[in-house]
Amino acid sequence: MHRYLVTGTDTDVGKTRVTAALALALRDASATKPPTIVKLVQTGLAPGVPGDAARAGKLSGARYLEFARYTKAADPFSAALAQGAPEVHARELADALASIESPLVAEGAGGIMVPLNAREHFGHVAVLAKLSAVIVVGLRLGCINHALLTLMLCRQLGIPVAGAILVDRFAPSPPDYREDVLRTLQGKLDIFGILPFATDEAASVRAASKLFSSLL
Repeated sequence: MHRYLVTGTDTDVGKTRVTAALALALRDASATKPPTIVKLVQTGLAPGVPGDAARAGKLSGARYLEFARYTKAADPFSAALAQGAPEVHARELADALASIESPLVAEGAGGIMVPLNAREHFGHVAVLAKLSAVIVVGLRLGCINHALLTLMLCRQLGIPVAGAILVDRFAPSPPDYREDVLRTLQGKLDIFGILPFATDEAASVRAASKLFSSLL
C-alpha cells in the first residue's frame, strides 16, 4: 500500500501543495481505496483555524486528519513547551497512522529532523510507521546541501526514499540554477519533476499530480 511522508529541505518550500498533488494522484489511480492526508503536527495556528491538512484536503478532494496542534509558530518541541502542553511522541503518531487502512500521505513540519520532543524527530515516525519519504526541494540557495543531508539521514535510518520533487515556491528560479540542482541530485535521487511557480494553487496541484505517475 502507498504510504508516504512528505518532508522538505526547509520550512515553507511547498510541502502542502505537494501533499495535495500526491493525494490527488493516488485518488485518481484508485476508486476503491481513496487516500487519507495526515498533518502529523500543525504549529502556528489557533484552534479552529483551517490548517495544512484542510488545505491539502480541499485541493485534492481527499479525506484529511490532523493529529496534533500548537499555536506557536515553531518546531513541535518548542511549541509544546511554550504552550505548556504535552509533547508528541513518534510511537503515538505511528500507532495513529497504523490505524488508517488506506493509502496515506503524511505531511511533516519543515525538514525531517525537526524535533518532536527532546529525543525524537519526524524521521523516527517514518521508521516506526514504515513510510517512504518524498522530499520536497525548495529551489533556493542551500537546497542542494539540505536535500543531500535529508537523503543521508533517510539512508542512515533505513527510510525508503520514493524520490524528490523540485518546487519554485514564490517566484520562478533562473533556468541555469534549476539545471545546477538537477545535475547535482540526479543519480542520487529519483526526481519526479519540477513544480513551477504558479499563483493558481488548484491548477498547480492538478499539474503536479501528473508528476507522480511512476509511483502508481
